[in-house]
Amino acid sequence: MRTMLAGLLMGWAALGCAAGAATAPGTSAAAAGGAPGAGAREEGAAAAAPAALVAESRGGAAAEAPAPEPGPEPSGGVWIGAAGASDFMLPGTRETQLGVWVDVPAARRGARAPAAVALLVDASGSMQGAKMEHARAAAQAFVDRLPDGDVVSLASFADTAEERVAPTVLGPATRTTVARAIAALGPEGSTNLFDGLRLAERHAVMAPSTHAVRRVVLISDGQANIGPSSPDLLGALAQRGADRGVQITSLGVGADYDERTLNALAVGSSGRLYHLTEAHQMSSVLERELSLLQTTAATGAFVEIVPAPGVEIVGVPNERTDRSGDTIRVLLGTMFGGQHREMLVRVRVAAPAAGSHPLASVRLHFRDPENGNVPRVQEVVARYDVTSDPALVAARQNEKTQTIAAVIETGMAQLEAAQDVNSGNFSAAEAKLAAAEERLRQQAARAQSAKEKGRAADAAAAVASARQTARAAAAAPPSARRMDALEMNSGSRLWSDR
Repeated sequence: MRTMLAGLLMGWAALGCAAGAATAPGTSAAAAGGAPGAGAREEGAAAAAPAALVAESRGGAAAEAPAPEPGPEPSGGVWIGAAGASDFMLPGTRETQLGVWVDVPAARRGARAPAAVALLVDASGSMQGAKMEHARAAAQAFVDRLPDGDVVSLASFADTAEERVAPTVLGPATRTTVARAIAALGPEGSTNLFDGLRLAERHAVMAPSTHAVRRVVLISDGQANIGPSSPDLLGALAQRGADRGVQITSLGVGADYDERTLNALAVGSSGRLYHLTEAHQMSSVLERELSLLQTTAATGAFVEIVPAPGVEIVGVPNERTDRSGDTIRVLLGTMFGGQHREMLVRVRVAAPAAGSHPLASVRLHFRDPENGNVPRVQEVVARYDVTSDPALVAARQNEKTQTIAAVIETGMAQLEAAQDVNSGNFSAAEAKLAAAEERLRQQAARAQSAKEKGRAADAAAAVASARQTARAAAAAPPSARRMDALEMNSGSRLWSDR
């Protein structure tokens, strides 16, 4: 599904002229009304003759679809949006930012995508007592709620990884077997997370092609201490699984797990991370995971960003990416109804002396489980105008992209501050969080729309709460300080939309 770069470059000039043209055939009325001169339509990638697919942003106005409403087609309206940091840019070469967002329509009744779930339970000695009891109860409740026809496997890890249940299609004849294996889980030995994760990913990958929703659910309270154990190596293992459609949901229980490893698993697999202060919270978290599985709206999703001539993509922080030449893909995996996903793309632009120019083509690729997993593609083209007036650049900043930048960059600062608290460097944590909170409050003050103002203000309030946690940690005993650091880590806005 890679974009044909040569064909795209040949189309830039035509795209530049399209803004004032009539809406293209096939454009939805809702998308066409999103911005003056903007057209949008969606392409089924399996169509016999692929058509140009453009929602164009003239003068930097964000090519954003209106909020989708429930309807018979999950792809009604355009889910993808993108805009530069400002509608205008000064001539010359400089680094700037491109905001990209995906708004999946709210869940609706329809065919549920069959799922393959690989349960992976830490069975090391530290899981004894209430932790293991709650892990068994939560795993059983989770399986009980999965419908017949889903594929389930169970593995555990201690000194080695152990297959408890091979991938099994749930049904009246197999549920008893799964239940017996869950009940038999018991703690002993050390923590070989690498082998456990490798086994669980292999189980998920074995699922038939009909089960495109593939997830490893990891429950652990400790740090890997046997086998490859660095966050980088474990994150790379997660990414290899993600390349085959497997995402990881990590439940870190208590105060002893390695949050850097679970962070790496979440980023590497485009998965999710939960910090549980008490073992009994497992049931409610797995209930949420089950709800998300039941509202799956897209599988195999990725955002493909193709820079325009004169534009270089520097990177996409805190995202799992795949680069091919000038094009970069942000790999999203499975997405659920109502999910909002956003990313910040750093680009270097050699702006000409004058005129209106494309910044990048941004395409969302996904498979639609409600319509036989048919491939779909949506596209927006972000643009900018050149000016010699710095005041105009400042006055016409795109507030959505500015909010995305503030939220993502302050979320990364909160992760760093959590590590500072963990190491006892409270002054550094306070400085980072204070700067993050101030940036968000400034963005809230600048924003004109109530939505962006509210988003920035909510994020600022969350950072203010993290600052209070960091201050309290300074006077707390080491065990409480550790829990505070984990709370700050899991509370980062980087994890909120995954």
